Amino acid sequence: MSAVRSLFKKSPLVAAGVLAMSLLASTAEVSAAPVLGGQLFWSGGDVTITVLPATAGYTSQLKLFSADPDLFIARNVDVGASLTIGASLIDVDHNIGDELVFGIFVENTGDTFLMGPGSRNGDGLLHAGVDSLGGGVFQVGFEDIRGGGDRDYDDNVFRFEGGVITSVPEPGSLALLGLGLGLAGSFLARRRVKV
Repeated sequence: MSAVRSLFKKSPLVAAGVLAMSLLASTAEVSAAPVLGGQLFWSGGDVTITVLPATAGYTSQLKLFSADPDLFIARNVDVGASLTIGASLIDVDHNIGDELVFGIFVENTGDTFLMGPGSRNGDGLLHAGVDSLGGGVFQVGFEDIRGGGDRDYDDNVFRFEGGVITSVPEPGSLALLGLGLGLAGSFLARRRVKV
């Protein structure tokens, strides 16, 4: 704790910035539960996708549907398989900040279910949940049955890491950043008055 006090005395602006950024990182990094209807956005760089164990009775293909043509990634039965989509390939159809619309094509039924709002799916229901695991790693689980199935979102499970984010920072995170910047400003103003 004395090291923190020492940092505030020597450089309050740097200390306030470090505090604000650490609070921002700690609150925005890990979600408590999967976000149903969650979306992934490209933050630049390569994106690595790994097939995780799941409970599907059907075989599905994970695809990037916002590419033209759709980009096949992997099948849900290929547990442990990993594929990296290079930034140069993503950049052909996307800009930084664009949504990467992933989804599954169910080979047994011919149905397609996309991440994001339920309006994208033929049955009008949500079929994916996004769980932030921290460190820029996200687990996405899909339901592969029309009508929502059992809604446990573990029929197809994939891990995404690298150049993806779930969204812009939450309002609470922005408030923490504002608090940190406000503290920095008050320290600077206080320092100027004393000099």
